[in-house]
Amino acid sequence: MVNQGFQGGPGDLWSLTPSGGCARKAAPSVAHEFALLAGNADAESFMSDVGLADLQGHTIGLTVDFITPVVPDPVDYGRIAAANALSDLYAVGMIPRLALAVACVPDGRAASSFARALAAGVSYLAEHGCTLVGGHSVTDPEPKLGFAVVGVPNQTGRRLNRGARPGDALILTKPIGVGVLTSAYKAGLIGDRELRAAIETMLAPNSFLPALIEEPLGESIHAATDVTGFGLLGHLKEMCTRSAVGADITVQSVPVLPNVVELADRGVSTSAFGSNLKYVEADFGASLASLPRAAQVVLTDPQTSGGLLLFVSPEAADEIIASLPEALSAASVIGRATAARGALRLVSS
Repeated sequence: MVNQGFQGGPGDLWSLTPSGGCARKAAPSVAHEFALLAGNADAESFMSDVGLADLQGHTIGLTVDFITPVVPDPVDYGRIAAANALSDLYAVGMIPRLALAVACVPDGRAASSFARALAAGVSYLAEHGCTLVGGHSVTDPEPKLGFAVVGVPNQTGRRLNRGARPGDALILTKPIGVGVLTSAYKAGLIGDRELRAAIETMLAPNSFLPALIEEPLGESIHAATDVTGFGLLGHLKEMCTRSAVGADITVQSVPVLPNVVELADRGVSTSAFGSNLKYVEADFGASLASLPRAAQVVLTDPQTSGGLLLFVSPEAADEIIASLPEALSAASVIGRATAARGALRLVSS
């Protein structure tokens, strides 16, 4: 049974924001402009969610991520915010250790709901070996919660923010479509059961990767990125640019959450659809332009706490998928890296 459109109460957080999660991420063109202003001469190659630094002979990773409410329940929201903040470090193979809270807190009764979200987020951090050591809060009519996180290298010291090789198999560990589902729920087009599929996907951690790298099988993983606000195609483009490779993606092989394609076909999308599509349309050219609008929506849908896109030796792909946690049972090979630098294509099976 569908809901009648989300009707928030006086303590509700979700009703205080027009859109949630990584759908609110600044457009790729804006992010690139900020990277240039920060001194990166090649923003396309160097824009990254994780900063790496040497501190008295020790390498550390630093990241910060915060989101507006993406689901109605504050406990789910807090845990998703924490999972999302940890993911960038996991994606490069680092282990989160310390965190600072970033809290934009609404006034009134919604403040108590925000406190529940923060407590849930802190609990999620602790479950994954990351300790909250402080933070900063401001009053804001639109709630936002996240964390600045410090991580350390895995035992091998390998970092996966670049290094994809021609011929690599591309594994996507989580199904996409979170943005479409949360938008549809807020519009009253789906019910709690359908939304729950998106929530469980967002809550699944990407913490498996640093430990996997330390195993012999991990030598077959050459690069990784998490799929978040710029959608599958946007984050694929960035990794291919950093690694100087191309990629072919088999559209039918991309795992998608239930009901997403049908909802996209009915016109459901997020506010990020236009900017995400513009970011990749020249790179994918006719292979993207020829797809139905619904497929374009799904492939560029912004994910909050999305899965990882792994670039792996093709002969190890099946074994890597078999080694993943049960929560990532939808993981699939969706394409391959090519030697044609910058050439990105969507192909049919």
